[in-house]
Amino acid sequence: MVVCAVVLAGCVLLWIVWHRNLSEIRKKILGVIAAGALIGLAAGVAESKSPILLEGNLLQRQPNGEGSYGTDLRLYVDGEKNGTDYYVDVPEQLLTGEEEQVYLDAAEQEIAEEFPGENESVNCIRKKVIVHDSYQDGKVAAEWSFDNYRIMDASGNVVAEELKEEGELVRARVLLSCGEAERVTEFYFQVFPEVLDENERFWQQLEKELLAQGKETGEAFLALPDALGEHRLFWEEKPAHTPEKILFFGVVLAGFVPAVMRSREAEHRKQRACLLELEYPDMVSKLALLLRSGMTLQGAFRKIAFSYEKKRKAHRVREMPVYEEMLIACREMESGVGEQRAYEHFGERCERAMYRKFANILTQNLKKGSQGVVSLLEQEAENAFEERKSAAKRYGEEAGTKLLFPMMIMLGIVMLILIIPAVFAFQI
Repeated sequence: MVVCAVVLAGCVLLWIVWHRNLSEIRKKILGVIAAGALIGLAAGVAESKSPILLEGNLLQRQPNGEGSYGTDLRLYVDGEKNGTDYYVDVPEQLLTGEEEQVYLDAAEQEIAEEFPGENESVNCIRKKVIVHDSYQDGKVAAEWSFDNYRIMDASGNVVAEELKEEGELVRARVLLSCGEAERVTEFYFQVFPEVLDENERFWQQLEKELLAQGKETGEAFLALPDALGEHRLFWEEKPAHTPEKILFFGVVLAGFVPAVMRSREAEHRKQRACLLELEYPDMVSKLALLLRSGMTLQGAFRKIAFSYEKKRKAHRVREMPVYEEMLIACREMESGVGEQRAYEHFGERCERAMYRKFANILTQNLKKGSQGVVSLLEQEAENAFEERKSAAKRYGEEAGTKLLFPMMIMLGIVMLILIIPAVFAFQI
């Protein structure tokens, strides 16, 4: 407790002096330490107010019926400096002989009052009786037994299917024990058939009829009764409401559709961005090569786009987003959109910084002439290839991380395959 008080005082002092110079993380650490010290100090104060060891050598015993408890103490023999840890079991308080007899008398009175339960009295038992394993708040233990378990089970339930109208006599025996004292109490009670109303009699009779039908031998079908006394019976299958359940399941699934669609769209955009990043160096290098061969910018741009379109129709290449966007730009120029504007639209649709830069290079070529544009594109292609290498490395690391969980599952399966036969062989 003293250590907690010192640590708490130190934390408070540090906060007062240095709180302006402390970083956020150090403030949090200091707060956690101070909270721990405060809780420890409060626990120490609580322990000091309710000590276990009284007057140096007294331990409080629990009242009778609440059980014993144990406590760890430190024992010093002949004034030795280093004490020995010693565990002391403190038993509950024991009753005197007179107190035991008083509790046995009270338990008998408690049994006489509680035993009938919802029944009228011990002379007219029709329902379950009340029996306990202990009385007087656990101070008196009880062991019950009945002389006719065909009528009454050990828990006090009436189990006989048929009883005489005049009732049947049952003897109850209970062994009461309190400390060292024991007492056997016996008494008789009369059990009568349960009084049923018309509705309860109907269901009881129906159950008996079905049990009788089920006991018939050689019958391939269970014949349900169509009449019971004055009542006519009509049976039909309970509707399973399968269509409604399927509809409800469909409605629940429909609620997830927007989230699934958004997830798929996000995944599609991610894949498209990845392909645009990977295809950029190839596209720029092709354009620079055609420009160096003497073609105009628009001619080179169209040649790349239409060459891709021809291969795509022949199913020689897969769909590539960058060339699809180039085809759209060519269609815009054919429909009357200016060349500069078409290049700007191309960069905006690709939604990547590198393509916006590429579009700016092309528009500057239209404004200032083609001098130097080839070298710019070649330099851009070289930088893009370096970025592509880095991207490929990054995607490879991501793929390895995604494969880690399946590999762990496979390792677990292999270990089970090896361990299970060994365990069964050891058991045999």
